[in-house]
Order: sequence, then C-alpha cells, then structure tokens
Amino acid sequence: MTGRPGGPPDVDRKRLKFLVLGCGIVATMGGLLIVGMSRPGGVAYYLSVSEFLAEPDQAKVGFRINGKVDPGSIVRAASGQDVAFVVTDGAASLPVRYHGVVPDTFVDDADVVVEGRLGADGTFEAHTLLAKCPSKYEAAIEEGQPMPDHSDLVPGATN
Repeated sequence: MTGRPGGPPDVDRKRLKFLVLGCGIVATMGGLLIVGMSRPGGVAYYLSVSEFLAEPDQAKVGFRINGKVDPGSIVRAASGQDVAFVVTDGAASLPVRYHGVVPDTFVDDADVVVEGRLGADGTFEAHTLLAKCPSKYEAAIEEGQPMPDHSDLVPGATN
C-alpha cells in the first residue's frame, strides 16, 4: 500500500498528519498556559480585599477582587449605569467605582467579584461587576425555620 511511487506509504503519511496536528495542539496549550501564568494574578481566580491591599506594588495592575458589599455604602447615579460602593472581606475595605450594567442581584451585603485596577485616588476602578445570587449561597435552612423572603430582589414581585 503506497502513495506515490517512491513516496512514503499512505499509513505513514496519515500518522505524520496526526503527529503534526497533535504537536500543534500541545504547543498551543503550552503557550496559553505560559501566557496565563505570566500575568500577575493569572493563577488565582480572585483575591480577597486584604490580599489585594497587602500587595501595593501590584495594585496598579488589573485584578479580580472578591468580597461583600458593605451595607449602606451603595451610591447609584441617576443614569443607572454608574455605582460607587465599598467592598469588604470583614478585615479590610476598599472603595469601588463601576460604570456599566449593574446586576439585579447587586444589593447591600451581596457577594461580589469586581475586576479592574486601583486608581490614583485609592478607589478601585472596576470594569466588570459580578454579583452572586444569594439563594445559591445561603446555608441550608434548618427544619422548622421559615424560608427567607427575597422578593425585594425581584423587580415587580409581591409578597
């Protein structure tokens, strides 16, 4: 079973194609891994507020920060697209400014992840704001306790 006269057999040509394709895939995956790990904070999905503030030299680079919205700190602009608030991990706090679509689940004491960088004035300038759904992260309700009412999180919901 040969291809062209004097050429390699068809089976060897097919193996060579798969070998070249496999090497290309492995090289691409390795390159993506190297690029991802070389970025500061690239390995950690997010940092706590305390971890972020403990690294002042890297604070100017883009990071993801996880924490809770400090109750009473949310200030919304009339445009509905600008919001300022304080995120805390219980040990440290950080003021945050965000411009964009604000999630419906963004309320006082909500778990949030913000992505951006620290501004010159010490305020974290977020370009991404993710608010975790509270019902998915609540502790299991003990038998006999009433279900929590989250109707205030749903626009137009009635009790």
